[in-house]
Amino acid sequence: MNKFLLLILLIALATTLTLACVPEKPVKDGKGELAVVIDREFTSPVTHSPIDWWQTHHPHVVNSGDIKEKDCLYCHNAERSCNNCHGYVGVRKIK
Repeated sequence: MNKFLLLILLIALATTLTLACVPEKPVKDGKGELAVVIDREFTSPVTHSPIDWWQTHHPHVVNSGDIKEKDCLYCHNAERSCNNCHGYVGVRKIK
């Protein structure tokens, strides 16, 4: 019985430590070092609505050539917006 309780305790500890190491998801206009910051002088184009669709599909739009990566950088500062998300999901950073 003691071995069973020890195993449960170890599993609970491992789960807690694992969850504690996951950084908070980058959020537009959020707080903290992963906050996605878009300059207020720019309005979102219609292609970015709804934002949930855009966050999921923008790699396909860029990779298909419909929008060039350099075009994104007219409004997005790569270090303050793009690379926060790119680093979070583990894809290459924008230069």
